[in-house]
Amino acid sequence: MMKQAAIKYAKAGFPVFPCCFPDPTNDYKCGCGRNHDIKKVGKVPLTPNGLTDATTNIKQIEEWWAKYPQANIGIAVPDKYFVLDVDINHEGYESLGKLQELIGILPETLTITTGTGGSHIWYETHTPIKNTTNLHGFRGLDIRGRGGYVITSPSLHQCGERYVKSKCWNGKIQPAPEELIKLCLKKYQPVYQPPMSTDSMILIEGQRNDRLASLAGTLRAKGLSQSAIEASLMAINNEQCNPPLPEREVRTIAASYSRYPAGSRKDVDWMKTSGKF
Repeated sequence: MMKQAAIKYAKAGFPVFPCCFPDPTNDYKCGCGRNHDIKKVGKVPLTPNGLTDATTNIKQIEEWWAKYPQANIGIAVPDKYFVLDVDINHEGYESLGKLQELIGILPETLTITTGTGGSHIWYETHTPIKNTTNLHGFRGLDIRGRGGYVITSPSLHQCGERYVKSKCWNGKIQPAPEELIKLCLKKYQPVYQPPMSTDSMILIEGQRNDRLASLAGTLRAKGLSQSAIEASLMAINNEQCNPPLPEREVRTIAASYSRYPAGSRKDVDWMKTSGKF
């Protein structure tokens, strides 16, 4: 499975290389034989020169995965692309919402859901983008670009879940909006926007449940996990609901919508164009 997936990425023009992998038979500890500590399991390159060894050469890829059949797949991000990395463990989805309030709604594009429920959102760029942590000060939003790499599907995370391609987008990787590129290049100059009225920001009784339920449906349609949906709903509930709903009720909403398959929602008309991957 892993070798075939790596070859598919290579044929699409994305240079790959093998990375450490967790061992499901040993509590998902390091399975590559190098005894990596838990934070590095599933992410450390297994090639002598790391990501600089990444290639689209099929023969080399076959040799690598013959040696490490279960190796996770790393992609060295090509110059014409960059990845917006949303880390669920560091308030990434809350930051993603704030980012879109600042520069506008980001276009749908290829998205890989990580094992922990985070996201790797791929964009095309007209200028190379460098790696960045905490983009524009937003906690949990990192950029993987020139000189960077990401682990991709169907790799196995040390938490026991696999990276998966979100079903919400089946087309090509989309161009990044100019405002996002400027933000990555640290050239962003925000335009003035009148402040949002208090009435539009605060959700009162009678509005709270419907708004959170609608948001949960949208997030599930984008392929987010239950934990990611719950984190986003909790943030909205605490910041915009007056008074906030009980946390138990918010968790119930998240759990209810998470029963649907990721990327499926009755009122969403999915794009049916064929993708590059």
